[in-house]
Amino acid sequence: MKRRAFVDLAGKAALLAPFIAGCSINGGLPDNSQQVATPEKRRQYLDSLLKKLCTELGPHPVGSPEYDRAALIVQSEMQMSLPQVFLDAFTFEKWRLNSEPELIVGEQRLETYPGHGASGTPAAGISGVLRKIEDQGGIPYGVFDQASGEMRAYLTLSQYGRAVPRPYYSFGKEIKCLPTFNVGRQDEPVLEEAIEKQTLVTLKALVDFIPDSRTGNVVGSLPGRSKKEILFLAHLDTVYSSPGANDNTASVVAMLMLAHALSGVKPTRTLTFVATTGEEYGKLGALHYAERRRAEGSLGDIEFLVNLDSVTWGPNMKINTADDRLMELIEDIDRDLGLEGTPVRDGRDGFQLDAAPFRESGARAVYVNSTGYSIEYLWHRPEDTPEKVPADCVEIWFRLFEEFTRKLLSA
Repeated sequence: MKRRAFVDLAGKAALLAPFIAGCSINGGLPDNSQQVATPEKRRQYLDSLLKKLCTELGPHPVGSPEYDRAALIVQSEMQMSLPQVFLDAFTFEKWRLNSEPELIVGEQRLETYPGHGASGTPAAGISGVLRKIEDQGGIPYGVFDQASGEMRAYLTLSQYGRAVPRPYYSFGKEIKCLPTFNVGRQDEPVLEEAIEKQTLVTLKALVDFIPDSRTGNVVGSLPGRSKKEILFLAHLDTVYSSPGANDNTASVVAMLMLAHALSGVKPTRTLTFVATTGEEYGKLGALHYAERRRAEGSLGDIEFLVNLDSVTWGPNMKINTADDRLMELIEDIDRDLGLEGTPVRDGRDGFQLDAAPFRESGARAVYVNSTGYSIEYLWHRPEDTPEKVPADCVEIWFRLFEEFTRKLLSA
């Protein structure tokens, strides 16, 4: 689907979705709770959506035609259970990779990924010598022109293993910073030897920046008897190198399961579910949606916020929150349900990543990640495919946070 078509649909969806989604045979609220009523049905639902969003679409980074299609799939799912659904469209400056990246040390070609948001190289590439650098936001290496001594590019090391794309902001840089290439940990000895021997290093990646590109969040709401609100966030976009089954498509599916499970009944508080765009490119969608709520004067209506990001790295829910009572509630539910794994409290508050733009709402926030299985090596990699998703982690999150939400609604 062309981006223009996505934008046109976005505008129509914003107007028509409340009517389309709200229509049921008996004229009441849409009720799709039976679709996720049992563990077996939830597993079928997970497998079906992972196939549509990851296997069939592949990587779906912000601003791509694949993301546009993913957004329409999620919109359709929300409309089955939520009476108000729309595509929250906006424009941004898109980064696009136009060539196969190259990193050659001497005569040895290394696997590499350019950092999205960073500048590209000239068509002929960049050549120079490698040196260690300091005070560059955790970037260990620079490539320097042999004649002028000018630094021409950055080299970074992967966090977990093999090479992955890292965004410009990971290192405190601005968009269009020097070309930045990521290298796997296994190739660190090659780089160290290149420094020692002053081996020539050649880098190449052609990129461009496209202003006024379109993208959008998918927003669905179940209005409650009070305007006080529980807001759920899960980013739908992936990096350009990965289908993102664990980061973060499975979390989006878990959020949709919750929307279905809670459908059909008017809740005490409004429930809002947002599949955000551009998390991997500087939280673009979350920033836009928070500003939208601020402009509407409804940011302060958000009483509770739950942000899901990679909840399938293991059975132990990694909980970031400054709210002792919410943490105790999560621990009590986990114990009462006898779930596998243990909620682990992180030292940070709940306003991490996509939740950060909502800090001024005053909401009681929980940011949920996970740990326990040694699959972080899949992070941002092409191998992050549906068959690598531990379905038990989705089931654990769903059962814990379905009960968590029901208790908040009954409080």
